[in-house]
Amino acid sequence: MAGLVVAAISGCGQGGDPPTAQQRQRAQQAGFDADLVYVTDLKGYSAAAGASGVYGDAGYQQIYTSDKGDDLRLTVERRTIDAASCAKLPIPGTEPATTATCTKDGDGWRRVSGDRQEYAIAHDGVLVRASDLTAATSPDFIRSAATKARPATSDELEALLPSAPENVQRGDIHGDNAPDNSVPDGAGG
Repeated sequence: MAGLVVAAISGCGQGGDPPTAQQRQRAQQAGFDADLVYVTDLKGYSAAAGASGVYGDAGYQQIYTSDKGDDLRLTVERRTIDAASCAKLPIPGTEPATTATCTKDGDGWRRVSGDRQEYAIAHDGVLVRASDLTAATSPDFIRSAATKARPATSDELEALLPSAPENVQRGDIHGDNAPDNSVPDGAGG
C-alpha cells in the first residue's frame, strides 16, 4: 500500500494549489513555513502521528513509519551541500558530532553514518534529505524519496497542520479585558 510522505522544501517541483492565508498562519504558529511542505509517494510508509515540525533552527522534518516499524525521515533546510560540507552535516538520527561518508550520485549525495543512510539533493536554495536505517531500505529507495518530493496541495497541507485555535469566549472578561475576580454577595469564607 502506498502512503503519502511529507517533507519540506521550497521553490521546486510541481505542486497543487498554494497554501491559504489561514494555513500559512497555522504553519507559522507551529514554527515552519507552509510553502516548505512537500509530499512524495512511498510504498509501505505513512506519516507518523505528531511527527512533523521544525528541524534544526529553521528547517522542517516529517517522520514516517513503515508497516515493518522502520522510520524514514524527510528533512528540508534552506542551505546547500557540496563536497566540503557533505561529511560535516549530521544525518538525522545519528549523533551530532559524527561525520558522514559521502558519494556524489547524480545531482545529489549518497551519505552514510553509523547505521543510517541518506540521500541529499539541493536545488533552489534548499536541501531535501531522506534518511533511514541502512538495513531497512535500499539506497535507491532513499534516493527516490528525496528526488520525487513535490509541493503539498492545500488538502495535503491541511492534513499535516495542527488544528486552528478556537476563539474561546470568557464570561468573566469585560471592557478592560481584565478578568472579573469579584466575589459574589454572600460567598466567602
